Amino acid sequence: MCCGCFIYGSVHVKMPRRDVIERVLGIVDYVLLEGLNEKNWRELVRRDWRTIIVVIVLLIYFKALRLLTKIVSLYYRLRYGIGFKGDMEYVAELANNRHIKIETVDEDLVSIYEKDREAFTGILWRNPFWTFSIIGAVILILLKHILWFIPPTSLIFIILKYILLPLSVAFIIMPILAIPELFRRKTMTIRDAKLINRVQELINQGHKVLIVRGEEHIEYIVGELRKRGIECEVLS
Repeated sequence: MCCGCFIYGSVHVKMPRRDVIERVLGIVDYVLLEGLNEKNWRELVRRDWRTIIVVIVLLIYFKALRLLTKIVSLYYRLRYGIGFKGDMEYVAELANNRHIKIETVDEDLVSIYEKDREAFTGILWRNPFWTFSIIGAVILILLKHILWFIPPTSLIFIILKYILLPLSVAFIIMPILAIPELFRRKTMTIRDAKLINRVQELINQGHKVLIVRGEEHIEYIVGELRKRGIECEVLS
């Protein structure tokens, strides 16, 4: 561990490796966490009503992620007797125990909109999954007419109604289901740029930093920091 920058790729519903985190916490004096702030979504919708569909889908996604985290937390509590509120919260607790400075370095919905409106207005209407939606709608219309001519007890009827019909519905709503992932890809560099600037600032001041970020962010962050002359050790 020769460098002043360390980065851990985390899975949000999985407990980070305590041994790895604590080993680095003995060296660093800053911990920088991920945490997209969605609390100002009302302000965003007031600014531009066209963002409302993407905003609603994202809010539902965040709620689902929190629910999944609670389920995982129950598993950790029952099996290991460990309280788990999420990967970032877990690292923050370990850092607090050592009195290390903690910062959540991320964007919010309004700031992302100001930097790239297409992240909200473009990913819905330019969604590549609309092709699947059209295919699903065509299949659904065909099934609506075909099923009347097939005996309900036949194998073909069962396959069409209980396999192909749900599949066509899934195809229809696929553009909506894809929004969280498309949003993540569209905004990842915007969100990471803020973190990279903060890391450079702290390193230039002589601090040692631990970054905890979703594992899909790691390659880009490490590459951009290297361009600025900062080598960041990837922990695993």
